[in-house]
Amino acid sequence: MSNIKLQIAGETYEVRNTALRQPTSYNPNHRIYISHVEAGQLVKQFCKKFFPQYVCKVSSSSFSGGNSLDVYMCTKNGGSIPQHHFSKINEFANLWEYGKFNGMYDIYEDYENSGAKSDNGTLIEAGVKYVHVNNRACFGTVEAILNEVLNEGRPFNEVVKYYTDSTGRVAAAKAKQILNIK
Repeated sequence: MSNIKLQIAGETYEVRNTALRQPTSYNPNHRIYISHVEAGQLVKQFCKKFFPQYVCKVSSSSFSGGNSLDVYMCTKNGGSIPQHHFSKINEFANLWEYGKFNGMYDIYEDYENSGAKSDNGTLIEAGVKYVHVNNRACFGTVEAILNEVLNEGRPFNEVVKYYTDSTGRVAAAKAKQILNIK
C-alpha cells in the first residue's frame, strides 16, 4: 500500500492512500480524511520530528458510534515532559478531533473549524471523535515501571506485582534489565 505525502506548515507527513477522498456531488473537491488510524500516524510523525527525545505511545480504537485516539508522552525514564512541549503536541493531536460531547444536553457537537489545510490548499478533514493526550507513561510499559521506581521511589517488586499478563511480564523484564536489578 502506498502513502500520500502531505505538507502541513512546511513539514512533510505521510498517511495511507486510503485517506484520499475523491470529489462527489456533495463535496466537489479532493480532500484527505484523517481517521483515528491516520491521526495516530500523524501524531507519531510530529513527535518524531519535533520531540525525538521523548517517548510517544499512540493507540486508537473504533467503537459503535465513533472512534478515539489516545496519546501518551513521557521522558525515557517515564517522567512528565515540559508543559510547553506537551502543549504543542496536544494542540497538534487535537487538530484531528471534530467535536466534543456536551453533557448539559447529552449530545455530541461538531466544531465549526476542525482539521487543517495542506500547504497546497487541500482540505484535511478531522475524523476522530475523542482525542486524549496524556503527559505520562502509558500503564503496562517499561517507561511506567521506570517512572514508579526512579521518580516515585517505589520498590521494583511492588511496582511489577500487577504486571501479570505476557506484555506486562516482558515490560517488567526490560525494566529490570535497564535498572540493573539482579
